[in-house]
Amino acid sequence: MPDFELDRLDLQILSALQEDNQTSAHALADKIPLSPSAILRRIRGYRASKVITADVSVLEPNLLGERISVLFLIQLERHAPPTISGFRNTLLAAPQVQVSLEVSGIYDIACLATFRNMDEFNAFADTYIAGDPVVRRYEASFVKRRMKMSTAIPL
Repeated sequence: MPDFELDRLDLQILSALQEDNQTSAHALADKIPLSPSAILRRIRGYRASKVITADVSVLEPNLLGERISVLFLIQLERHAPPTISGFRNTLLAAPQVQVSLEVSGIYDIACLATFRNMDEFNAFADTYIAGDPVVRRYEASFVKRRMKMSTAIPL
């Protein structure tokens, strides 16, 4: 949490940066009633206070060759934090995992992962999910089509 309150101008800047973090301060100043230097000071403050946690490039999956995306729904055997921390850390460290969420309901964890092929999927599922004793059961649903994928937070 930042050491300051986000005002209307902060929200406008952050909203624009979520659409395109390469937008220059001059271009932002055309839309937001602040000077480019004031906008840059605010952006530096967002990064220093961890309001902005990363600047990444979003890749077009269709241009990277065939990929398999899988939604895993995982039910745990036990829920004690020390018991599941190793499993949670495994998911967080796996480069194939794009999203990992603790959820309510029948399942405890939902995660979206992407694989180069079925062999990679099978190896991951067998080793990291089915092979972990903390996992009671899981389901894997294959993504047929990505209709929307975003990390933007509505402001």
